[in-house]
Amino acid sequence: MVVAQGEVLTAGKGADLIRTETGRSCTRQNLEKLCKQGRLPRSTVSAAPVRVLAETLVSEYLSSIDRRQTVRERPGIAEPQPPAAPPRRGEEIPDYNDSRARSEFEKANLLELDRKAKEGLLLDRAQVEKAAANVATIVRTKLLAVPTRARQRIPHLTLEEVAILDELQREALEELAHGR
Repeated sequence: MVVAQGEVLTAGKGADLIRTETGRSCTRQNLEKLCKQGRLPRSTVSAAPVRVLAETLVSEYLSSIDRRQTVRERPGIAEPQPPAAPPRRGEEIPDYNDSRARSEFEKANLLELDRKAKEGLLLDRAQVEKAAANVATIVRTKLLAVPTRARQRIPHLTLEEVAILDELQREALEELAHGR
């Protein structure tokens, strides 16, 4: 749409200009509402009937109106939204609907975990770690007792041979402890 410098437009033509220049949906009613609320003060020539300056309208609209604040032309049909990334520090606040959807998703996940725990499909991490530590202690104790028990069952073993067995078992246990 070609506009002359200093040209004053009606709300309908202003909305057309915004749509063609920005690609955003903007209706006459939306533009009238923005002008009456004082959201476009540099571009508004009169509020009743709404008249706007063509040369400043698009730039002021882009700088003042967030993309999420535009009114859809067909309010019954939702526009597809890209998935929202979690906000980082210093960025703007995420859309309410995106935040609510993420919150509901996380609540559903927590409820599912709670259900699985009640069914016995999940175990408490602290209990599992405690049980694993108990098993490891029992295995270690039993293995370290092997040289002494071997000496009792095989009486002809010398003290040096029992010491060698003990040293080999300790080396093997250390290797297992270090994940080798």
